[in-house]
Formats: sequence, C-alpha cells, structure tokens
Amino acid sequence: MLILNELVERQAKERPRETALVFKGQARSYAELQADIERWASVLASRGIKAGDRFGLVLKNSPEFVITFFALVRLGAQAVPVNFLLKADEILYIFHDAGVVSVITQPAFLENVLEVQKRLPSLRDVIVAGRGREEGEEGKKGKEDRGVLFFDELMSASPSSLPPSFRDPEGVAMIIYTSGTTGKPKGALLTHQNFISNVGQSHAMVTSLNSRDVFLCLLPMFHSFAWTACVLLPIYLGCKVVIMESIQPFGEVIKQIFKQRVSIFVAVPPIYAALLRIPFWGPMRWISPLRICISGAAALPVPVHGKFEKKFGVPLIEGYGLTEASPVVSLNPENNRRAGTIGKPLPGIKIRIVGKSGEDVPPGEVGEICIRGANVMKGYYHQEKATREAFLDPERHWLRSGDLGYIDPEGYIHISDRKKDLIIVKGLNVYPKEVEDILLSHPAVHDAAVVGMADETGDEIVRAFVTLKEGKRADKQELLKLCRGKLATYKCPKDLEIRQELPKNTLGKILKRELRKL
Repeated sequence: MLILNELVERQAKERPRETALVFKGQARSYAELQADIERWASVLASRGIKAGDRFGLVLKNSPEFVITFFALVRLGAQAVPVNFLLKADEILYIFHDAGVVSVITQPAFLENVLEVQKRLPSLRDVIVAGRGREEGEEGKKGKEDRGVLFFDELMSASPSSLPPSFRDPEGVAMIIYTSGTTGKPKGALLTHQNFISNVGQSHAMVTSLNSRDVFLCLLPMFHSFAWTACVLLPIYLGCKVVIMESIQPFGEVIKQIFKQRVSIFVAVPPIYAALLRIPFWGPMRWISPLRICISGAAALPVPVHGKFEKKFGVPLIEGYGLTEASPVVSLNPENNRRAGTIGKPLPGIKIRIVGKSGEDVPPGEVGEICIRGANVMKGYYHQEKATREAFLDPERHWLRSGDLGYIDPEGYIHISDRKKDLIIVKGLNVYPKEVEDILLSHPAVHDAAVVGMADETGDEIVRAFVTLKEGKRADKQELLKLCRGKLATYKCPKDLEIRQELPKNTLGKILKRELRKL
C-alpha cells in the first residue's frame, strides 16, 4: 500500500512538470512541490521535529498548509490542524491535549497563537507563513522580538541533512479534533492507511476522475472533507489543485473556475444554494468547464439538488462522512444519483444499521449507522473510554456514526436524524453543550438549551433558549456578547430567547425537540 509520503513523490517522478498547486495565480509543479516538501522537512528536522511529535497548523488554505503536512508525514510527525476561527482558549485546549510542540500560522492569527504559547510552555516554535510585503521591517522586527520565526526565511537558509523517509502505513498522520456530546474536543487518530484507503475508495466510486481534472479547494483544509476530497484525492490522481483562501468575494470563485478550467467542484449545501442565485449563468452554462460537483458535510435539500442540476447541467453528487472515517463513507453513484439520499457505501466500506442494544434491525427500519473499513480511525488520542464508546464492538471494527438512518431495497442510505444534537453551520460542527456551558457561566442564567434550526439552503443556524435565576437580570444582547467573546463566530447563537421556563420531561431533561418547533 502507498503511504502519504509517496503521493507527491510518485507524481514528481511521473509528471514532474505538471502543475500541482495554483495559489493567487502562482503555480507549483509536482517537482517543485516535492522539492519544497523535502526542504521544509529538513528545516523542521533541524528544529527538532521527529517521528511522533505533534505539530499545529493554524492556517487558511495555502501552499504552506500542503507543504507542511507532507513534510511532517515524511518525518513521521503528526499534523494537528486547527480551525483558524477559534479563540485562544479553544486553541489552547487542543494544543495542550495533543501535546503540540510547534505551530505554523499566519499574521491574522498570530496574536491568538502567541497567547497560547504564553500559557503553554511546551509550545516551542511559532512560525509565520505568508508575511505580507506591506508589513515592513518594523512589523517584522516586532515579531522577531517575540521569538517568532518566518517560513520564507527558514526555507531560504541552507538545507540540513534530510532524515530517512517514514514508512509505516499504520502510523498516525493527522489528529483532527472533533467535539463530542460533552462539548470537549477529542482528537481522532487518522493514519496513513486511513487516508490512502479513503482516497482509493472514493476514486473507485467516482471512476471517471482522472489526472486531467482540475479541483478547486475552496472549503477549509482543516476540515477532513476538504483535506481528503480537495487535496489528497487530486494529488493521488496527479491533478491540478486550485487553492482559494475564502469563498468571498464570490465573484472571484466564478472567475477562477473559468480561468483555471476547474472541472471538479466540492462544496457544502449552502454554497450550492448560493450558486442558484447567480443571475447571469444561462449563456455561460455552455462554456463552463465544470464536469462534476460534489456535496458533503451536511444534508443537501432535495429542491436545491434538483434546481442546481437543471440550471448548471452538471451532475451534483451527494455524499456522507465523518471525521472518524477519514471522512467519506458513501456517495451517490455518478450515473445513478438519488436526491434525498447519501448514496451507497464506497467500495471496501461496510454498513450496518443497529438498534439500541447493537443488534441489526430488519431491512428498511431506522437504526444507528455503523461503519467498517480501512478508513476508520484508530481511536481518540489518549481517551480510551471515549474510544470504546465510539465503537460497537471491543475489537473496534464497527464505528458508531451517531446518525440514524436506513437502507432502502436498492441499497441507498437515507439519513433520518442525528442521534447526537450536533449542529452543522456551513459544514462546521457546533456542539450545543459547548455553547450552553458559556451561557450557564453567566451569573444570572439558570437553564440554557441550544438547538440547530434549518434554513432553506440546508444550512443551520444556532438558536439559544435560557431561563434566568429568580431575582437576577440579563438581556439578550448581554448574553450574545458573552458568547462572542468566548466562542468562534460560527458557534455563536444567531438568536437567543429568554423564557419563563423550558419544556422538560418528567426527569427534568430539557426537551429540545419541542424547542425546535418554536
């Protein structure tokens, strides 16, 4: 089996001059990308990074993200990508839990990272990538005075000797933190084999993908869906990857699709809903390079699916996955799509639908979706109890998804509901308890409940309900401000209601299903 180190190595040998990455109009060939990876691996090794070390990435989409990941796995180190929207306290928890020893970031997130370093003595090097020319010598010196290192300068220094390439397919390549129902993030251990298997499984399902395709990486690379579908898969195939930092401005996305002749577009449902609002697409449909569109990370509304395919004349393939499965589990067959389903399991992946006691339910009945395959994680980093609970069996063969669904007679999987109270905002996970804990930290709040409310695009918004302690006062804006100061923006409630009481069952548990009806 291939290991991740060999993905770029192989393409650099077979198609050295072919473009690997395009970022802000600058192209890197596969040979150049491999040279950058080897140089950066030698730099990191000279800074003390070795097999088994955890290395943080707080970056927007960029070549540095790709180069750093492949340099790390070449050394046998483990990448710990972090959502750059997180606040310092949130990053600190993850870095402390993972034992991160060094980090690469960008100027926009440097203050948060330096705050983390101040409170985490084990965090040695803070490296800044993408330092803008406009910063000037004064700004640069200010960062140097605080011990900050710079990617460009480290890369331009004389290379050190390069250690032998890491070669263990069972070795952990990335730890992606995903919150559980407790609200505390857990690090999913994803190996070389997990990722390579999932890439191969995905290609086996969408067999028309080939080296001539051009992928657009628009979704954030710290997200497992983007990382596998928009980076690893195209590199595995030898494709060109067009990297974009942000979906805004949206006109730039359209411009890059045509300029770079993007053929494979991967996005989340709200983006497809936004594309439906483009008024001028009609005549452009006939010259569009788009060949396949893929949707994941949240349920795609059936009306959006139908309208998109009609307007753009391109197949829209809906799939399903979760971080713990590296992440793709199922996809609709390219030529036999069924709207409203998440398709069929990828080749090499098995699905079971089980009841509360772990027994298989009769065909067509709803139960929890459980997954088996070489793509399933090793477990959660140093959390044995959580790992045991994540699997159906002691041997850790069958991963519990936490989602409820059923399989129809033709083998298509239907999602009925989420077992967990997970909220998905623009493809990013929000766990209610994390938000509830912030609200409950206010001295006037007695009870708090947070739910997700679907909108017409298939996205969800975070909505909060609270009751106040007798004799205490707080207003809506005060509580929303508290959340904004403690949580990443996408986790903050878009609406908050102060109520006299919250609906509860006889055991005093808040009935969130009743709140969703309000």
